[in-house]
Amino acid sequence: MLFDARRNWRCFAVGSSRTVPTLTPAAEALLEEFERHARKHGWNASPRNSAAMTLRILLGWLGAEAPIHEADIRAVADHRRNAGIRRVLQFLDGHGMVIPDPARRGEAPERAVEQRIAALPDAIAEEMRCWVRVLRGEGRRPHPQFPFATIRSYLNCLRPELAAWTEHVTSLREITRDDIEASLDRQPPVTARNLLSALHSLFRALKQERVIFRDPTRGMSLPTMRRLPAPIPTDRLHGLIDRAEGPMAKLVVALIAIHGLHIQETTHVLLEDLDLPTGRLLVRRDTHHHTVYLDELTHALAGNWLHERRRLWSRTSNPHLLVSQVTSADTTLPPVSHHVTDTIFVRLGLTASQLRRDRILDEAAHTADPVHLMRVFGISAKTSMTYVQAAHPERRSTGPR
Repeated sequence: MLFDARRNWRCFAVGSSRTVPTLTPAAEALLEEFERHARKHGWNASPRNSAAMTLRILLGWLGAEAPIHEADIRAVADHRRNAGIRRVLQFLDGHGMVIPDPARRGEAPERAVEQRIAALPDAIAEEMRCWVRVLRGEGRRPHPQFPFATIRSYLNCLRPELAAWTEHVTSLREITRDDIEASLDRQPPVTARNLLSALHSLFRALKQERVIFRDPTRGMSLPTMRRLPAPIPTDRLHGLIDRAEGPMAKLVVALIAIHGLHIQETTHVLLEDLDLPTGRLLVRRDTHHHTVYLDELTHALAGNWLHERRRLWSRTSNPHLLVSQVTSADTTLPPVSHHVTDTIFVRLGLTASQLRRDRILDEAAHTADPVHLMRVFGISAKTSMTYVQAAHPERRSTGPR
């Protein structure tokens, strides 16, 4: 082989099954097994048929006698809507029929970091890769290894400034203290603090690796701001659950607005954690398990969601209470994604965090007991005191300092 050429699936991924070559006996058997797999897991007709057509296209043109390149499988999705690529990939991978794509090696945060850095000019991109190596513990001096998710968060803060700087510099060596101050001045206070933290990380690493001669962020700091939680106006809360779309959305909003669960706790609740006859929900936290006693409304909403869950995905093996069309068929059994839950609250004009903070603040107004807040909501002592002080400003210390 002189070179590795990728197939162009544009002409083959469209049309009906009549345009696909006749399947070999091995391919036919594999497609039939896929159909049985889909029905066993209770896939709805539309996604099942779409994924089966994608598999038929692949098997028709490539056969089932040898593993298929992951790049080819994903390329079909570029020319077909709702191709069911995730389902096809997981099925074929389970049968040892996928050759992994080297370009997609590593977890999603790692790929995101490399993709964003690759979009920068070459010289700056190389400097950014040097920074990543330091954070991964591969620099001149030993350091704790940062996860790629943290590096991605830092990079998200830095991207707008990097984009602005690349218009007038060719290397981060050219960035001055004035540039840093101008960048911080353009940001609201909270964003500026996050940005400065990321800038400190970047320029300290480059200075350590002797890529730059001086750290323009050295000695820079911003005043510490203490933001107390504030209640959400009543008019924004009125009818919130009624405005949520669908049984799952209504239950999610109730668990956060009424019971103050964290969004991650909500998505990780297992089906077995809900005891509807006794009206109890078990929430698994890092240090302990917390029992939520469902009020009448949340109990009814939970019952409605269970009915909907059984109707749509009665055969799913996903153990989570909340499932979606994607996670119900995903053989890795994940919780619903952030995209699913974010969509619920975008439509309501609030975030899950805002709603939870409002619920904790309301509880603090009624109890003023930080230990109670810690136990019920799983928050730290410092955070619980912040809520108590916000709900009861008369209790704040006003003595001389």
